[in-house]
Amino acid sequence: MIHNKINIKPQATKAMMRVLGAIFIASALTSCSSLVDHSVCDLRVLSLQIPMQSKDALKGNHEVIDQLQKSQAKLKQVLPSVAKKLSDQREAENILKDGDVIGANIDLIIKNQKSLNHIYDSVIVVADVIPSIQAEYNLMVDQMARDNYPSTQVVLAKNQVFIAGRILRSSASVVNKGADITLSVEDFNADVEILNTYIKAQLEGNPELGVQRINDPELRESLLSIQSDTTEVLLPASLNLLKNSEQIVRVSHAIKDNQEKSADIFNKIKNLE
Repeated sequence: MIHNKINIKPQATKAMMRVLGAIFIASALTSCSSLVDHSVCDLRVLSLQIPMQSKDALKGNHEVIDQLQKSQAKLKQVLPSVAKKLSDQREAENILKDGDVIGANIDLIIKNQKSLNHIYDSVIVVADVIPSIQAEYNLMVDQMARDNYPSTQVVLAKNQVFIAGRILRSSASVVNKGADITLSVEDFNADVEILNTYIKAQLEGNPELGVQRINDPELRESLLSIQSDTTEVLLPASLNLLKNSEQIVRVSHAIKDNQEKSADIFNKIKNLE
């Protein structure tokens, strides 16, 4: 059996967005340095930092959580003084309300840090094991084709590679998407169940599913290895995501809310000096 590990490269667009965000924040910090009153400039920076830190907190990073707490304290400090600079009383009241909501959202994210850590750990182990499962199934497909297995059985084994790829994508979406987390968790759990059902069918045979029992010793050894990875990694990860799904949804809503409220604050103060 050959287990190949495949490195998952981050999407170029996401990397570019993070670089642009960092440049934007650095530019804002530079413009602050020449001012006597830093409150407006500090708030602009915070309105850029908090959405990024909130999203990064989904990955359960302790350092990011600490940064988010510091940003929360700084926001509470500078927001009242900036609100006083606004000529429109209603807008002043609105940014104070937005600040309160952002603070409450940060409290929620911090409160669920333990669950976020468990979720991210599950995503990491899934990303580690899926390429091995795919590599093993691809070797099986090649051997089954050489040994003249029925085309339906070869296609079924190839489809397992596709299912494993969907599991990998949906697990990554749990900590990257934000908006569609509920759907990602549901997709992950459904595909893990499908993968596991057909592994068992290939080992035991299942006429109802149209799956023949695989008897070749080498192919069975590969299937048993895949079944072990599924039982020890994918099924526990599925249970973990299911157990923490409510927390994931609450945190994802808090993150989205922080993005929207921070953008509102940034737009309301963009003309202040």
